[in-house]
Amino acid sequence: MNTIVTICSDSIINQGIERVIQNEFPGDYNLRFTDNITDALDILNLELPELTILHLSDKNLDLTFLKEKIMEDSWLHSSGIIGIYDLGRHQEDTLLDQFRSLNLLTLLDYSRIRSHFAKILSIVYANRQLIYQNELADNVLGRFSGAFNISNTDYSVVSVYTGLLSINMVRSGRVSDEDRFKLQMALTELVLNGIEHGNCGISRDERDKRLGEGGSLFELIQEKTLDQDIRRRRVLLEWILSESESRFVIHDDGEGFDVAAYKNSLQNASSDNLRGRGILLSRVVSDRILFNKKGNQVTMIMSHRHLHERLTPAGFSTEEMLIVKPGDIVVRAGDPGDSIFYISSGTYKVVHHGNIVGRITPEDVFLGEMAFLLNRDRSASVIAETMGKLIRIPSKSFIKILKLYPQYGLFLSRLLASRLKRTNEFIVTSLGEKEDEEPKVLTI
Repeated sequence: MNTIVTICSDSIINQGIERVIQNEFPGDYNLRFTDNITDALDILNLELPELTILHLSDKNLDLTFLKEKIMEDSWLHSSGIIGIYDLGRHQEDTLLDQFRSLNLLTLLDYSRIRSHFAKILSIVYANRQLIYQNELADNVLGRFSGAFNISNTDYSVVSVYTGLLSINMVRSGRVSDEDRFKLQMALTELVLNGIEHGNCGISRDERDKRLGEGGSLFELIQEKTLDQDIRRRRVLLEWILSESESRFVIHDDGEGFDVAAYKNSLQNASSDNLRGRGILLSRVVSDRILFNKKGNQVTMIMSHRHLHERLTPAGFSTEEMLIVKPGDIVVRAGDPGDSIFYISSGTYKVVHHGNIVGRITPEDVFLGEMAFLLNRDRSASVIAETMGKLIRIPSKSFIKILKLYPQYGLFLSRLLASRLKRTNEFIVTSLGEKEDEEPKVLTI
């Protein structure tokens, strides 16, 4: 069971968080609440939670002291943080600047806990590999890539996805605090455009008519998604980040548009033109904007002339990048476990004696770590189910980075424990094994 620690002295906020989790995620999380910093530090030390909810506007908490203690101890600096705040007391940009050194994943005004917290929690946990990527990807790889697969029904929470990514960009030094909001807004508008105009086919006239009648775009999109074909469509937000540049690709499943005509229309784009605003904002924060021929994909490229307060140096940015397609065999049973794979994207199935006994996604962060840690040959094969990207890291390179950053041993242990639990559950469900039987440990 995943542990969530809430550091907050406001009982009403705590009750709201507890109610949402009990109603939406019954039995999924072990909730711990504390209203003081001393107990909070003890819980963080003992529980090692993957997620901490921190009330950043709490007058009764010495948050400066808490931040200092977390930054002093890498053991504590492993939890992702959702910041709750009072919009009447604090501005989001001020809090982001004050707590940028922490693993702050997103911010939420406490008045929106009931309406948005459950969805935010789902998004954060589905993409919690980003918690590790701030330090791990930069230190081990010097670059990282990944993707969000965003549904049309996520229209009202798109900023959570782009917030996760833009905060990551700030903490890795790729953009400044001042440019973070511009980047998040540009990415948000491009994704919203992909949902609204691309996937749902909503014209400007149709949108203006609905708004003029007092309706909302979200209601209109909900109506459109009653069509099963539209409901199945997605917007893919992919990122490929390195020291020299950051590349963001936004691709929707719509019919596209006349790119040449659209470029000409940008000259007259106004703040009321959603599609135009997204591109105009992109031009402010990026160096190049590229379209595909069909008109359903835009690529935003940002060149990094210098890094902003980079926390740590890059480690192994020249390691081998593998691009796989469905059916490709990543590792075979019997192969030596002399490398570990960092998962940038894709879904992979684990096959043992012809049976699928597990699946691996970017949520797992690594692939092949069991055989690597036990110094054994791989006992199962791993086959790509989708298109994906992996980075192969030789054991010598990874051992070197573990010596430099020993806290990654903690990350790896937690990932392994989670992987074993899920694999055992998968075996019990798929093969009908009894829960009290000795679990199989596969060294992939």
